[in-house]
Amino acid sequence: MAKSKIIILGRRGFLGSCLYENFSKDGEHEVVGLSSADLDLTSEEAIPKLVGISGQNAVMIMAASALNKEKSYGAFWKEIAMFNNLANPELLGHVKHFILVSSTAIYGHHSDVPIVESSPVKPDDIYSTAKLIGEIMFNRACQDSKVNLTIVRPGILYGQGDNRSPLFRFINDVYAGRPIEMHGDDSTRLVWLHKEDAWRAIRSIINEGKTGDYNIIADGNGTSLKNLAEVAFNVCGKRTGIKMVQNAKISPNLRFDLSKFSADFPGFEFTRLEDGAMEYRLKAV
Repeated sequence: MAKSKIIILGRRGFLGSCLYENFSKDGEHEVVGLSSADLDLTSEEAIPKLVGISGQNAVMIMAASALNKEKSYGAFWKEIAMFNNLANPELLGHVKHFILVSSTAIYGHHSDVPIVESSPVKPDDIYSTAKLIGEIMFNRACQDSKVNLTIVRPGILYGQGDNRSPLFRFINDVYAGRPIEMHGDDSTRLVWLHKEDAWRAIRSIINEGKTGDYNIIADGNGTSLKNLAEVAFNVCGKRTGIKMVQNAKISPNLRFDLSKFSADFPGFEFTRLEDGAMEYRLKAV
């Protein structure tokens, strides 16, 4: 029996490379990974190439993002151009299941009640706005083309190879002998997801044919900046102090009700931040 095909867009990104490596090792699927060096997802010429790669009834994972490296208006419009190009009936006609990697950032920075998948969205920067536009576009396009759609909204992704997250920056400060610079206050809470957990969650979604929206986070209560600093000190085996930096922006303070994911995937165990952070030991500079 022929293996089903999984196409990963954004194959060289932080999450995409993790998905490609693990699905390839898993051996259950035929896996194709494409990066921006292989294919310009904003170009109309990409569509017939993707159709040829997809064959019939492929699973396509959109993990590519122009905004991961650069939060600029140029990157914003490139992101929208990718969405617009891929939401093409000709392409979607060859896809049985489309998985869009979005973000919990669409909910904004503050909520007075725990957030569920159906909670109001409050995008407040170009990154979260682009992610929401992508969700709206693919909801419409997949519905029109009768394609199964799953939207996954991870928290802050971290793990080996991370060089952007607040965890990485905190650990870098400590290894360099600097006080940890904190941009926020006591109310700030950050929600996390180890990249390996993201892969396991997406694998479960594919294997069980789950559709709809999922907020995927290890701990719905999040982590305070002071607790994150303690994690960094523990990883590095030394303490360098904390330097609070005034920030005019609203500090993230979101809590999540994860009952939907827990109900659909009972027994799924997430990596504790304290454990996952140990991958950074002696790796930061």
